[in-house]
Amino acid sequence: MGKDILHVTQKIDIIEEDFNTQKKAVFFSRIEDVREGFALITPPFRKGYYLPPRIGRIMVARVVWAKVPYLFDTTLLSYISEQIPLWEISTPKNIHKIQLREDVRLDIGLPVKLEVLDSDDEKKIIKTLTRDFSAGGMQVVLSKALEEGTKIGISIALGDKFIFETKGQVVRLIPPMPPLDKYFAGIKFDEVDEPTKRKILRYIFSKQSEMRMKEKEWFG
Repeated sequence: MGKDILHVTQKIDIIEEDFNTQKKAVFFSRIEDVREGFALITPPFRKGYYLPPRIGRIMVARVVWAKVPYLFDTTLLSYISEQIPLWEISTPKNIHKIQLREDVRLDIGLPVKLEVLDSDDEKKIIKTLTRDFSAGGMQVVLSKALEEGTKIGISIALGDKFIFETKGQVVRLIPPMPPLDKYFAGIKFDEVDEPTKRKILRYIFSKQSEMRMKEKEWFG
């Protein structure tokens, strides 16, 4: 398959993962040319920041071809510094299909209400913000730690007309890292039905589209 899933003007995402927080960051790019053994893409950017072009960098990339999303490995072969800077990346390796509900994650701060369900104390409600959100789970900011395995009731507004309510549990807790004094908790949702997943994905894709438009306004 390799070269076949890449096409000129196609959007391509470069996915970076922070070793300390295990949080993924998606950098946006576009394919400008596809040739034998390599492709040329625009320098990946995110929130006004370009990914540094380290030659030899092995990267994980994502594209959508024939309405199917794919992840693959690629290597930065060279940086072309001309009137329009470009990255030369190798032909995709280790290609596999991905499930959108598991992969699409939106970095966004949304107000969320959490209820601790397995507490022996009185009803415990926590109002906070998300760091990221997907159809399978989210990461939230906490002022106090919650143990991994804690069962949680969740209520979050996704737009003006959709209140997403479900249950889940804390699957990962990241302790404060100076100068921050907040915890970050990864919460996995219990099984979500397909119609609700589709609503969530529509919301995420809509927000991602808004972000891309803003980036386009900044960089022209």
